[in-house]
Amino acid sequence: MAWKVDRENSRIAFAVKHLRLTTVRGRFLRFAGFVHIDEENPQKSLVEGTVDAASVKTGIGPRDQSLRAPGFFNVGRFPKMTFRSTHIGPFEGNRFPVYGELTIRDVTREERFDVVDKGELPAEGGQRRWAFEARITLNRKDYGLKWNPLLEAGGLLVGDEVEGLAEIQVVQE
Repeated sequence: MAWKVDRENSRIAFAVKHLRLTTVRGRFLRFAGFVHIDEENPQKSLVEGTVDAASVKTGIGPRDQSLRAPGFFNVGRFPKMTFRSTHIGPFEGNRFPVYGELTIRDVTREERFDVVDKGELPAEGGQRRWAFEARITLNRKDYGLKWNPLLEAGGLLVGDEVEGLAEIQVVQE
């Protein structure tokens, strides 16, 4: 059964340490995705998604421009980030991992999202709707996102570890 991501009721966000003391939070405004749910055999389901890297927003315009520049996402050359699942499960109640190929810039790596099935929501206009929450931790340097000046007092401006969160609602097509 095919389900499409409802962008208006979904959110893709990230958090990364800044100056080792604070956390910078951001999100992506443009993304799309599909989930092919096999309700009889859930481990055979498939997840696919695309994020428009240029849609990054942190609330600070100059920072957003830096994130779009060649030192980070390089959106002129690599406009999209993609994910395609390769394996789902094992299932433990409403929790399960989704493994797949995540591509950022020109680097593709096998990654794991830890997913919580939030359940089916009441149908609106006859359409079935389902909600999921997915979390991931990754090292930005694994994807060529290496820009990071040293500070005069020592240490780095931006942390290497990035926490990702996807709060997704899907609608049956």
